[in-house]
Formats: sequence, structure tokens, C-alpha cells
Amino acid sequence: MFEELYGYKSIYLDYSVLFEYAGTPVFDDLLKLLAQGLEVYVSKSFKALHYCTLRIKDPKDRNTALAMKKICSALLAEHKMHLIKELETFKVAANITGISDGCCILTTRHSIFTKRLYEKRPDFGCDIAIITDRSLQVFDSVDSMIWSFPPPEPSKLAYNNSYIESFGNASISDIVVTENLEKYELVKRLSGGAEGMVFLTDKAGRLAKIYHKGIINPLRWAKLKKLTELGITGNGFCIPLELLFFRNAPVGYTMPLGEGKTLGTVFDGPDAILEAFPQWTRLDVVTTLLSLIEKYLYLHMHDVIAGDIQLKNALINSPSEVYLIDMDSVQVDNLPCPVGTEEFTDMRLWGKNFAQFVRQLRDEDYSIAMLVFSVLFCGLHPYATRNGAETLREEIINHNFPYNYENDNEFIPIGGYDHIWEYLSERLRKMLYETFRNGISYEALEWLDAVVKYKEDLENFVYDDPEAYKVFPKESYNQVSVDVEAGKAAIKKELEKKQAAHAVHAPANSNNQSPAMKAASEQTAVSEPKTAPVTANPSANPDDMPQAFGKPIFEKKVFSNAPTGKYVPRDQVPGQEEEMEKRKKFFGLF
Repeated sequence: MFEELYGYKSIYLDYSVLFEYAGTPVFDDLLKLLAQGLEVYVSKSFKALHYCTLRIKDPKDRNTALAMKKICSALLAEHKMHLIKELETFKVAANITGISDGCCILTTRHSIFTKRLYEKRPDFGCDIAIITDRSLQVFDSVDSMIWSFPPPEPSKLAYNNSYIESFGNASISDIVVTENLEKYELVKRLSGGAEGMVFLTDKAGRLAKIYHKGIINPLRWAKLKKLTELGITGNGFCIPLELLFFRNAPVGYTMPLGEGKTLGTVFDGPDAILEAFPQWTRLDVVTTLLSLIEKYLYLHMHDVIAGDIQLKNALINSPSEVYLIDMDSVQVDNLPCPVGTEEFTDMRLWGKNFAQFVRQLRDEDYSIAMLVFSVLFCGLHPYATRNGAETLREEIINHNFPYNYENDNEFIPIGGYDHIWEYLSERLRKMLYETFRNGISYEALEWLDAVVKYKEDLENFVYDDPEAYKVFPKESYNQVSVDVEAGKAAIKKELEKKQAAHAVHAPANSNNQSPAMKAASEQTAVSEPKTAPVTANPSANPDDMPQAFGKPIFEKKVFSNAPTGKYVPRDQVPGQEEEMEKRKKFFGLF
């Protein structure tokens, strides 16, 4: 199906192609295309989204991990895979445009990258190939792509105010059935609300949500059906799995059981968080945040926008056990999310009827930024201000973000929040300040990348001050302290152990290696991390990791941060220019 791409010398490969088509004939055709000697470029999102996929551990994504192995095996050995070290769409676009031998972007219609192209409309100097329904369409610009595939309009169901009739309320001891006639007994009522009730069923780990009469409208039922068709069963999603019927009428759906307390209950200031998790350090807070962002990005990869992001819509049992709940209201494709919380919603959307427009990823970027601040600050709102305006709404409208780079603002709430700000990474402080003071928007992937780096710094004991590792730095609360020197010593010992093992397995005579092999082995030694995490991630399964992880990716000297689209070579080590030109330079992607 990729016959039209055989005339190109290089392609920019979006991760969505692997994610959506791994294990299908489309991916087999892609491997045949790559075997023609194409130069393949990927951005940092390629790695970031793949790690999200691996950590979610959805059984349906097993083919994606295998596809990554095949891609890396085919390209790395031949030095055909090149890394664009950018995440933000305009910067990625500038790098793609500057590829000297011409390039075609290969992506899918509903991918995160394609949606960002719709939102930002960068000017490319190359073609865009979109895989749709297992066919390929090539466009010479973003505008021509948008002309052929206009942005989705809200489904007509969004304007249908009727309700699907039910014939009786299912309750305890009643039997409800799925479309496949599988039976569930409602065993115990767990909770109730304005929409319906949630029950334990006779099947372990499975809940049933049963709606009240007059709640299920055509939009809601169509959305539930689409959500069940996605088949998401990965870690941490209390998402509709099967539609339920009672007396032949639609009544609700089944979903996985989530454990723990609501995030809003735990992240509610010092007393609440330290009572719930007295052994937590700052690393646990950041790990929780990372778990949440990964889940929202995983939804984005499935053409789902959460819409109503807020702390009460998640449960937490541990930093690595976080569950998204109340997921029947999300936006799927062109079926809108009808609800939203003003405090977590971009002001651009205030006053709109949420049920009657299709949200974009940029609409969720602000909510993700809100989530980042609220979790890092243990439940505090970014516009919560000491001695401020009468309402939070006024503070939001006026962008009265009380934090600054000097950390000397008298309007910062007391209780340790000024010190949380003081000990954040510089990158996160900059992003939060620019967002909430100056209204600058960062993409969700940029937030993910910043949080990952902050987590790595904490794991690797980059900060010398022990206060940086406390949930509430410089406060007298009863909280765990971290021995920084002991942590650094453990890391050093582990690093020495790795270096010793590497030396034992090194070839006896490295001078006999080919130039390419010699360059690769030198890069392996150079690219060892300065420090290694003190504890391994218990959620990471080595069997799930592609064999190519850790191998270098060949990088041409064409990448830069220049926003103009023209490439400026990266700095090279003095005296090595000629040698680097001969052998090029290796960079580790995974």
C-alpha cells in the first residue's frame, strides 16, 4: 500500500503507525518499504509514547512492542534511524522541513501528531502521507490535508434531547446481561449519584454502573458503545467494557474495579496527604503525577479526550496504582464530553455548551497543566492566593499566579507551598510560570517530558539539599527524610558494578573492530548515565521491552533548536570534526 512512498529518500515516521497497525498487513508493507534503504526520522515523542504504551500494559498492545523490535532491528544496524530531539509540533516541523534530501511524513488520521498539525498548521517543505482505512493518501501541505479531511463536527446525537426508555430499575440481586448474553448479578451497592448507582457484581474485579431512568440519551449510549469497542483493559482505566441490558432495555455498563481513595481526598493539603501516605517522599508525588499524565496521553492515542480532568476523577492506591474513573463522559471521536470543571478548564471554553462542540488537544493542555500544579502542590490551585480577590474566578481571569522566579511573593499561601515552588526543577517552574502568568500553552507531551526529567533527578539524587526530597520542604510536619549521601553512594556503587561488568565483556582487541562497531562501542561507554536509579521500577517488565532499547540511533548533523526551519549543526568536540565526519555520531534513543 506504500507504493507512492518508494520515490522518497526519507520519511518521518510517527509512532501512531506502529501503535495502530502493528501485527497487521499494513505494518508488513511498512517493513518492505523500509527495506528499500529509506532514511527514517523520529522525534522524541516516538520514545515517550512507546514508554506510555509499555507501562499501561494493555494486552492488545503486545504487537506494538514486537513491531518496535522489528523496526529497530531493521534500521539501527544500517544507521538508518535518526532522532529529532524535539517534542513541540512547530519545532518538530522545522526540523522535518530542513531535511536536505526531502522527506515525507507518515502518520495516521487520528494520531496526536496529526491533530497537532490541524491545531497549529505549520508550514512544511514536504509531503504528508496519511493512512486511512488501510489505504494511503499523500498531501503536499497541511492545508490540503485539512481540505480533504475537515475537522470533525459534533455528532448530530449531541443535539438529540430524547432519552432511551427503560422498563424498571435494576438493583441488588437483579441479573443484567451483556450484548453477548453474559449474565451479571448485582451483588452490592457501592455508591450512588445523580446519574446512577455503582454495584459490585458476582464476577471478581468487575463493577456495574446502572443509570437512573431518564439519564441514557442517544449520545451517551453511542459513546458507551464506542468506548467498549476500544477494548482498553490496561492498568488504571475504569472504562466501560461491556454494555448492560435489563428487561431488554439499555441500563448501563461494566467496568474494572478501581482501588484506593479519590485523588481529591488525598491531595487536600498537608494533613490529608501525610495521613494517607505517611511514608511518602517528593518522589512518590512525582511518580503519581507521571502515572496520571501517561494515562491521559494513552487516551489521546485512542482518539479520546478526557474533557473533565479534575482530582476527584481519579483514585489512588499507591504511586503506581492510579485509576481514572467516571470515564463515561469523555469525548470519543466526534461524540463530545458534555461536562467540565471551570477551575480546570481553559478560559477560552468558559460559557460554551460543552455538549455541542468537539474539543481539541490544545483544550486539554491547560487541564494537564492544572493537573501538574495541583498534584505537585498536593491539592492547591495555582491561583489560590493569600489575601487575594474574593473569588478564585477573579484570580484566574487576572492571571494572578502568586509564584515568581525569585520566590519572594507575599501572596503565596502559607503552609510550605512557597518551598515546594523553591525546590521544583527550573524547567517545571518556568513552564508553570509561563502557563499561569503569561498564558503560554505547552503540549501534554512537553509536560510529560518535564515530569520524567524531574523524576529522574530525584531518583538520581541530583539535588544536594535533603529538603528537596520532602513532600513539604522546610516544614515541621512529621514526614520522611531522605539520606542524600547514602543514596549517592548506592548509585555510585551500582555504576561501578556496571562498568566492571562492561569491562569484563569488552572485546580483547578493540582495534580489530570495524569503524562502525568501534564507534558504537565507544558511544555505549560514553552514554552510560552519570547515576542510576536507586530502586528499579517494579512496574517495568524486562520481557516487554524491545531488544533494541539501549542501542544507538545514527544522527545526521542536521538537527537544531532553530525555529526557522533551517538547520544549524550541533556543537562538536574540538579536534574531532574530521573523525566525526568520517564515522558520524551515535545517540541513544532508547
